[in-house]
Amino acid sequence: MNAMDSSPSNAIPKYLEPPWLLEFRSSHLFIITTICAAAFTDGFIYAIFGPVLPFSLQDRYHVAPGNVQTWASGLLGVFGLVVLLGSPIVGWISDEKKSRRSAYTFGLACLVGGVATLALTTHLLMLVVSRILQGVSAAVVFTVGLALVADTVDADDIGYYMGYVLSSMSCGVLMGPFFGSVTFNLAGHFAVVGLMGTIAFMDILLRFLMIEKSEARRYTSYEDVTEHSGLLPGCIEHLQPAPTKWKLFSLLANPRVATAIYGVFVHVVIIASFDAVLPIFLEQVLGWTSLKVALCFLAIAIPNTILGPLAGKISDTTGPMWPAFFGCILTAIPMILLQLIHENTTEQIWLLYTLLAATGTAASMIISPLAADLFYVIETLVSNGDTAAYAQSYGLFTCAMAGGTLVGPLLGGFLKETLGWTAMTWGLGLFVASGAIPIYLYTGQARAANILSQTE
Repeated sequence: MNAMDSSPSNAIPKYLEPPWLLEFRSSHLFIITTICAAAFTDGFIYAIFGPVLPFSLQDRYHVAPGNVQTWASGLLGVFGLVVLLGSPIVGWISDEKKSRRSAYTFGLACLVGGVATLALTTHLLMLVVSRILQGVSAAVVFTVGLALVADTVDADDIGYYMGYVLSSMSCGVLMGPFFGSVTFNLAGHFAVVGLMGTIAFMDILLRFLMIEKSEARRYTSYEDVTEHSGLLPGCIEHLQPAPTKWKLFSLLANPRVATAIYGVFVHVVIIASFDAVLPIFLEQVLGWTSLKVALCFLAIAIPNTILGPLAGKISDTTGPMWPAFFGCILTAIPMILLQLIHENTTEQIWLLYTLLAATGTAASMIISPLAADLFYVIETLVSNGDTAAYAQSYGLFTCAMAGGTLVGPLLGGFLKETLGWTAMTWGLGLFVASGAIPIYLYTGQARAANILSQTE
């Protein structure tokens, strides 16, 4: 068809014909479901090998028993380091592009490569490559996924939907060890890889079906674009957004952004510290097996997953400051009270589950409101004529999460080994409470509509 022939009576060019199920595939529900599935998948794949890695290193990769701890810690650290370094770059590239689909597709390729390498190789070097690919995938999923949420939903609902995505990630991280332990004990290494592959396949299917809002508008707003812009139909595909500058340092100089980053870091440090200290403590003090230890992680995961969206909804209604502030304060209380656990009795076991559930409940109030506040900061900057660096801001957000996964196990393990269990609970409790100070001073206090109206 001749691009110059653009009369209303002619059919829409073939490359602009609506795809199959366009309305459903570009709906809020499908996009958010896809992003949640991606966040869960990467969190799950990160965590699933935690409890089984020591056994796989010896049985499959023939690592000497004396070197298992070093390799296990190193492989977890490689993942976190890749996410830490890769997220800002992913955010900048994603902001530069008209569509975030290319970055998401690249992350998908890394996910497939990481799982395939893990399934096929018996060489330690390729195991490192597998964790690097999984780290790149996680950097893309969390950075681009949160930016897609910002692109998709209304400002009044940003905290609510961020809560779903971040709860999905937390659910994957906390449920991975449970299912990894059960699957490995029942069927071995390849069963764990098969479980990873099955979940990854569902993620792949959803990502290929998803259509971004910006892409969907090319079809649903076709006539408006051609009539009101004076552009030829063939030119629509070539429209490019204004270039986005590298803004990471200027974003960090903003107190509200820095506060959100620190709050997220504190939250993840607390959750990640359990991975290092809880299994060993429960084995030494209570004599528990890996399955009983895995059930403890569910006590944290279930309330944290269910209540994340509720915390986001409260943030959308009252403003992000108060939920995040009380989340930090209330998380500190059960963290400190965990020092009361010291013997294997029925009362102590019930107290343990109660305190872990309380920690998961309180911690769920921190991260969603801070993710929403990042959105409000960027909206304010855009209204003042700045560029829309959503992905870069959420790249910093992902950096904070990655930093937490690196520091949490090291900090928790160091405090427990050098000062003891009681000192560790005090140290981590006071650390999470410290997040309340900058949150009270700098985080937005108004509800979403009022925050954004202040800039108009």
